[in-house]
Amino acid sequence: MPTLRTLALCLAVAACGGATVAPAPSPAGLPDSVLVFEARTGALVSYHTLLARLAGADFVLLGELHDNPTHHQVRGLLISASTARPPAVVFEQLAAAEAAIPIPSPAVPNESWMDAIGFDRKAWKWPLHAPTVNAAIASGRAVWGSGVSREDLRSVVRDGARSAPEPLWRLLEATPLDSTAQAEMDHELIVGHCNQLPESMIPGMRAAQEVRDAAMTRALLSAGADGPAWLIAGNGHVRSDVAVPRLLRGSAPGRSVLVVGLLESGPGSQLPDFEPGRYDLVIVTPPATREDPCATMGK
Repeated sequence: MPTLRTLALCLAVAACGGATVAPAPSPAGLPDSVLVFEARTGALVSYHTLLARLAGADFVLLGELHDNPTHHQVRGLLISASTARPPAVVFEQLAAAEAAIPIPSPAVPNESWMDAIGFDRKAWKWPLHAPTVNAAIASGRAVWGSGVSREDLRSVVRDGARSAPEPLWRLLEATPLDSTAQAEMDHELIVGHCNQLPESMIPGMRAAQEVRDAAMTRALLSAGADGPAWLIAGNGHVRSDVAVPRLLRGSAPGRSVLVVGLLESGPGSQLPDFEPGRYDLVIVTPPATREDPCATMGK
């Protein structure tokens, strides 16, 4: 796997590994440290091609690592640049409702508006999400929420997905997880909890993840009734193999879905695994500075 630096040098000399490589257009509009790739082939994608791919999709799912500020910056830039077909923007971080959330007037600070609609600024480490939220307010066609209440999630963890609101478990019932997807989701839950998740909790935690995916899918279907709809959520929720795209394919056949994972380069700017079964496009950014989350998990 090449590094970002190696890739840049290959482009500059137009030869890499013996193959001729045409210089890619400059990714104007994104930070210089950010590169975009086709997940299936590993080919570089120009900024203008990226915008065209975004504009051509009915549903765009933009992932994130929640604590990486560049991921929020990049998605804000993409929302602001989508002037040809402004999207309705669905947020994982905002509570689900039956209609779009009224946009604040210019006289109301965005923070006050977010507090009023239940955005947990402390939990989501505001202002990390500010570039994305501000762009959605300024340039989006509408803003929607898709978050499931803590009370509903507690019931799901305890009693299973059938205890969720009926529209959500109906979505899941129509497109059930197969055994391969279920095993993959269980693995991600175990790894994500530093291998300390009790086995007895795995089915309930998986059900909660599925219900959250269903809530995001339902919000996207409503938000996309009169134009494109984009989802702002963690990478785990936008995965093609186990998450929201799977439910969209079952609920909205014939409508186009573009899945974009936002990943980080590794040590020495090593490129990550593009994971083509999960994403259509991959946006690679420098890593965020963070402590080891597993170091304090036991405490």
